[in-house]
This record gives sequence, C-alpha cells and structure tokens, in this order.
Amino acid sequence: MKSIRSLVLFFAALLLIAPSALQAQIAVYGTVGGGSFNSAPVTLGYGGIAGIYKSSGYALHTISVGGDLRGSFMGRDGFHYNTFAAGPRISFNPHVIPLHPYVEGLVGFANYNGGRGTSSVNHFNYQVVGGLDATILPRIDWRVVDIAYSVAAGQNLRATTFSTGLVVRF
Repeated sequence: MKSIRSLVLFFAALLLIAPSALQAQIAVYGTVGGGSFNSAPVTLGYGGIAGIYKSSGYALHTISVGGDLRGSFMGRDGFHYNTFAAGPRISFNPHVIPLHPYVEGLVGFANYNGGRGTSSVNHFNYQVVGGLDATILPRIDWRVVDIAYSVAAGQNLRATTFSTGLVVRF
C-alpha cells in the first residue's frame, strides 16, 4: 500500500514538473550571409555563422530567456574576421503567427588579420544581435534574417553581418 501511494505521488509530481521542463529547449543553427566592414582591407565579405542556444521556456507564454553560444566566420581576398561569443538571449513567441523575433547581447573575442599575408590578432569583442525565425516544420525554423553588429574593442574595426539559415530545435 505504501509503495502504491509513493508511486502515485511520484507521478503526480512528475505531471507538475514535466510541463515546465519540456518547455526548455536546445537548438543548433547554421546560416550563410555577408558582412560589411569598416577600417578593414575589404569593405564586403561573406561566410557563415554557427551556434547553439538554450531557451528557458516561455514566461507569461510570450517571452523566453536563455543563452547563445555562436561563432562567425567572414572574409574575402585574404582578409578574415572570425568571432566566438556567448551571452543572454531573449525571444518572443506571439502564438498567433509562427514568427519568433529575438535579441542578444554577446561578448567574446574576434580573430582577424590585415589582409593577405598578414598575421592574425585577437581582441575582445562584443556583439548586438537581432533576428527573426519562422517555424516551417515542428522542430525546424527558417532563420529569415540574423543581423549582428560586432566591434573589436580598442580597434576601429566594426562589422555588420546579415545572414539566413536553418534552426533545428531538440
């Protein structure tokens, strides 16, 4: 009798806890696009972004807070501008349409060179990111646009990137 009561309490607790745990999700994404650079040997470059984010589930059924870890790889004609950054992510789920806008503030480092045949340097980097995902299948989103403004701290080098790609949510 005691084991049945314990089993019933276990499943009751599971039913109370599981819905909030099921809301949390991890997603991986990959995008391709281009960027504009100031104070660089090239003004335009191209490449991609890859990353993983975790969302906490939706508070008040519309806002999700989580974190993002991303790397971007842009360049052209021997110049490269690669970043690795992490930080908080806030996304919105209006529920009436399958669109999910998001904003992020990231910090990390940037690795870049001065063009063909020059050595690379690393600098502290910060990024402000915004974008829009659209659900196309139950676990797959189209990242309609991802816009990132990236600054190599202490340098005049700044990049604005635009990309599009896919997100797979687990």
